[in-house]
Amino acid sequence: MIYKIKKMYICEKCNSNHNGEYGSGRFCSQKCSKSYSTSLNRISTNKKISKSIKGSGNPPVIKNCMHCGKEFTASWKRKGQKNCSMSCAMKSNWKNSEYKKNIIEKTRKRFTDMDERNRMRDIGRKGGFGKKGKTGGGTRYDSNFEKICFEYLESKDIKFEAHKNIPNSSKVSDVYLIDQDIWIELDGINREKRKDWLGKDYDYWLEKISIYERESLDMRIVYNLEDLIRVIEKRSN
Repeated sequence: MIYKIKKMYICEKCNSNHNGEYGSGRFCSQKCSKSYSTSLNRISTNKKISKSIKGSGNPPVIKNCMHCGKEFTASWKRKGQKNCSMSCAMKSNWKNSEYKKNIIEKTRKRFTDMDERNRMRDIGRKGGFGKKGKTGGGTRYDSNFEKICFEYLESKDIKFEAHKNIPNSSKVSDVYLIDQDIWIELDGINREKRKDWLGKDYDYWLEKISIYERESLDMRIVYNLEDLIRVIEKRSN
């Protein structure tokens, strides 16, 4: 009887002996085959990653801040850095006439776009210029004018309700003075003077005013904080 001796192979990845049944016999399994190239290049790959994280090995550059003159260290990634901090960079750049010129040009381009101009106009029509937020007392405001008035009322311990629904309507008032039973509309942009510009928004405003009249409510329109103070003092007297 003749026995055929099988040739033994050594896996190039794990160095184990195998019969060469997988593929060309270079590897003992599919796992070793797929991981071989990754393992072979691992050293060079690690070097590239290390270089990316740590830098090229070039020493840092000592510079003087262009704005405050303070000495700072610029890393190899920021070799073009000219200021020691973002604050100094903003101040330094703003003094640079070219930077000013770029900002002005970008602003000019922005407002030549009709969609952007319409968006800003609509914000102004609603009296919404300024950031929104909450006062120290927790009252939500939608404009700087509302913020000023709400904070004054809180400081004087005057009971009020902001954005209270007007009776028998879906519209809301700006301020309702509880003890005085007065409804306040804050008109920081003076809609009556700008009615031609406001267009349909002025019609909405008139409709809102007519609801106060229909419901026989004591409503006052104020254009600034002084107007609001006078309304409160007059009722108190």
